[in-house]
Amino acid sequence: MIPQKLLTYFLYFGIMSFAGWIIEVLYRSSKEKRFVNAGFLSGPFVPIYGFGAVIITAIHVEAQSLPSTAAWVITLLSPTILEYFGGWLMETLFGMKLWDYHERRFNLSGRICLRFSIYWAFFAALLVLFIQPLVFTRIMVLGPYLSHFVAGGLLAYFIVDIDHSVKSIFNFKTFQKDIAALIEKGKEFHSAFGFSGDMDDKKLKLPMEVRRILKPLNAFPSLRRNFKGKLPAFPDWIRNHLEKRFWK
Repeated sequence: MIPQKLLTYFLYFGIMSFAGWIIEVLYRSSKEKRFVNAGFLSGPFVPIYGFGAVIITAIHVEAQSLPSTAAWVITLLSPTILEYFGGWLMETLFGMKLWDYHERRFNLSGRICLRFSIYWAFFAALLVLFIQPLVFTRIMVLGPYLSHFVAGGLLAYFIVDIDHSVKSIFNFKTFQKDIAALIEKGKEFHSAFGFSGDMDDKKLKLPMEVRRILKPLNAFPSLRRNFKGKLPAFPDWIRNHLEKRFWK
C-alpha cells in the first residue's frame, strides 16, 4: 500500500495539472483567438502546475515554523523560483527555451519577469488558503481503495504521455537542425518518406516529419519565433499551411 500522504500529494498533483491545463487553454485560446490545446503533454495536463502546487504547498507547510512574515515571503516567492529553475532545467536538458520573457520588462534571463511573478504570487496565496484545503478534502472522500485505483491509472497515463512528449521535443530539435542545414546549402525540404502528390490538392496531408513538429510549435509560442525564420526552406504549400496555422 502507498502511504496515504504520498498518495494524496500525487492525486493533488494530477488535479492541479488538469487545473493548469484549463488555465493555459483559456489564456492561450483567448490570446490567439482559436482553441489551443496548450501544454507539453498530449492529454489535458500541464505538469508544471502540478509540480508547482505540490512544491508551494510543501514549502508553505514547512515554513510554518518560521515567523509569519518570513513564511509568507517564502511561499509567495516559491513559484517564481520554481519557474526560473524550471526554465533553466528545460534549457539544459533540451537546449531550447520553452518560454521566453525577454520582450517583457523587468525579466531575468527571459525565464521570469515581474508581471508574471506577481500573478504567481497571487495564485500561491489563493492556492494555500483556499484551493489546497478544498482539494485535499475531496481526495480524502475517495477512500483508500478508490484513491489507489485512480492514482494507478493516472501514473500509467503520465508515464506513457511523458515518454511520447519528450520524444516529440527531441524530434523537433533534430528536424530543426536538418532544416537549418538545408537553408545553409540553399536547398528545399523534401520528405524522407517518399511523399508525392498533386500540390494543388487542398486535402494534402503534411509529411510525417512536419506533423511531428506541430505539437511542440502549438505548445510553446517561443519555439515558433525561432522556427519562423526556417519557413523559406519549405515548399510553398507547406509554408502556407504552417503560416496559416501559427502566424496568421
